[in-house]
Amino acid sequence: MQKIKEITLFTNGDSKKLSTWSNVPYFFSETLIAKGIKVNRVDLNPEPRLEKIWKKTMGRFVNRLTRLTSYDYFRSLVHYKNVKQRIKKAIICYPNADVNIFMTFSFSSAGMTKKPTVLFCDWTYDHHFKYHVEGKPGFLERLCLNRENAEIEAADLVIPLFPGISEYMKSVYKNKNIFYLGNVINSNYDVSETEALNAKKNSLDLLFVGSNRYMEGAMALVKAFENLKDEYKFLKLHIIGIEKTEFKFLPDDVFCYGYLDKANEANRTVYYDLFRKAKMFINTTPKWGAFSAAIEAMYFYVPIIVTPYEEFVKTFGKNIDFGVYCEQNLPAMIETNIKSILNNPNYNSLCLNAHNSVKEYTWSSYIDKVVRLIEGFNRT
Repeated sequence: MQKIKEITLFTNGDSKKLSTWSNVPYFFSETLIAKGIKVNRVDLNPEPRLEKIWKKTMGRFVNRLTRLTSYDYFRSLVHYKNVKQRIKKAIICYPNADVNIFMTFSFSSAGMTKKPTVLFCDWTYDHHFKYHVEGKPGFLERLCLNRENAEIEAADLVIPLFPGISEYMKSVYKNKNIFYLGNVINSNYDVSETEALNAKKNSLDLLFVGSNRYMEGAMALVKAFENLKDEYKFLKLHIIGIEKTEFKFLPDDVFCYGYLDKANEANRTVYYDLFRKAKMFINTTPKWGAFSAAIEAMYFYVPIIVTPYEEFVKTFGKNIDFGVYCEQNLPAMIETNIKSILNNPNYNSLCLNAHNSVKEYTWSSYIDKVVRLIEGFNRT
């Protein structure tokens, strides 16, 4: 197709806010703008009035169906139809857009316009059940899943954020235009090698990042930390994303910050200061160790300890030279791995390897690949 000059970007949330979906829509849209492409932002978040009505009616019925694990207003047919109407209005409102990009697999403009429809997301609703939940969807969830599958099949281009998801999607969908283009660092702060290594030289700060969904990994780390304190009395543990009140017990020198919003200057300063000074990043929650936070830590020259979950291994390989794979989320194993990094005579090499493994994951490079893919697309 012709050179892209204008894009309509559909997101579940405000793409101007850093807090929306781990900063991804913000960096995606701002990088497009920086490259001279006009971006029309369309927020597809649920309309509060309709959501409130749904919760008082259909929502009450849904809550009684205990088999449902994730079905809410966002997944409902009411919201789906409402979003379709909003997409139709946006198409009319922005007639000069060269392409419609959706930062979700759940909705698209396929069949509503002759302009190409591109879907960009992390994983599918189907994958959520097969990998994260390990259970079968309920009746209403299956209806939503079927709607999403139809959108994926009808899209002109589909761009998953992870290699394993891409492989899986290629194996189950008839759509042949599914492409993995790499990953990205969601950071608006640069750090030099000298600054990073100097900050870590005398540091004994351990860093954990993850919401309460990662509590399993956080609790195992806290126990390992408690065991290590006798030997390393100046060791400190910093936990971003979880409040202190969410733990039943915390030993001394464990600091919880809750959610730190990068859009808030004070929060942003604390966030990046913790990354800059961290001796290592640890999140051994099984199946998913906060991928985005882990690679952001690596960008900051921070060695990592994570479980060898599928997407991380597919991205960086079975053997890593910038940290340790912790085979199980067990305090004793975490403790051993922490010691191995603290006592590693080649610690600086771990730091350099961590940064070098992700230094090419810039948003500028990623958006260039997205634009080239779209401009090279020909609908057959």
